[in-house]
Amino acid sequence: MWICKLMATVIVLAVAVSLVPAQQETVFMSVLNSRRHRLAASDNPMVGMFVSTDAGKQWIHQGWREYIRTFYTEAGPDGVQWSACGNGVLRSTDHGATWRITTGWEVTEVLKVKVRPDNPQQVAAATAYGVITSTDAGATWRTPLPGARPQFASDVIWVRGEGRTLLAATEAGISRSTDLGVSWKPSGLKGKGIRVIVDVPGQTGTFWAGTEEDGVFLSTDGGTSWNARSSGLMHKTVYTIAVDPSDSRIVYAGTFGGGVYKSTDKGASWAEHSEGLTNPDVHALVILPSHPATVFAGTLNGGLFVTSDGGTTWQFNSQEDAQVWGLSVRNE
Repeated sequence: MWICKLMATVIVLAVAVSLVPAQQETVFMSVLNSRRHRLAASDNPMVGMFVSTDAGKQWIHQGWREYIRTFYTEAGPDGVQWSACGNGVLRSTDHGATWRITTGWEVTEVLKVKVRPDNPQQVAAATAYGVITSTDAGATWRTPLPGARPQFASDVIWVRGEGRTLLAATEAGISRSTDLGVSWKPSGLKGKGIRVIVDVPGQTGTFWAGTEEDGVFLSTDGGTSWNARSSGLMHKTVYTIAVDPSDSRIVYAGTFGGGVYKSTDKGASWAEHSEGLTNPDVHALVILPSHPATVFAGTLNGGLFVTSDGGTTWQFNSQEDAQVWGLSVRNE
């Protein structure tokens, strides 16, 4: 009798587990342009945004067929997606089926768009003319005060746990705002061209910054001070950085001319990990949280590559001859 009861309990548990939706990772790829053009319009490679829900085995075009320069895509809750484009900030509320531009004619060259993790109504976008912010999910946008805006901003990030605080990667160093982007002050690396800024998962106040010709820097005090961490990094222009979500000691850097570098000791030393990567200009990296050894690398004019062994070897994945400008991932 007890065996029957045990079997019944196992069956009930199995059914209960099967009813729980499996977590799905969606990878977003922003394709800016392609050198592979043909005369017939139907043969031209599509640009815009692509998504994959099966670790890059298939990609679905989810953007638009018009020629709109797409730099980066960020996903929020409840089917909301944001896209940083050459003509402004675009927003979708139906998982990318339709899109609407949220900014005015004066906002162009939007390179990154970031949603505040604990408040999706608040959004920040890095543009060629500084950082703009919204507190109402893109219904209205606010620009910095005259004379206080940072210079050309290639990236922006919300400082977790500090509500209204942002850090921006600019041509003049790191800038900080504590009032949702209304005003800005220098916050380190003065005079250096910053290309990317990322936070370390699970470590509040810890950030990496990649620069133009000056390597990478690490801050563990919320961006107040920065320490050079470029030993072994032979190519010092770093476009993109990805931190392993399961082990913060493992960091990848995408460089101009040197492919991908990897550190397993939180930047104390770096080694090139580019075997099979036929294009050395890496502009985007993203790690699959469910399988951190799987990393995607977007190149400039070489398409998308993937590794499943933590960067030991790379294989071409898709978008031949394309500029894969941005990569991001969301767990659903």
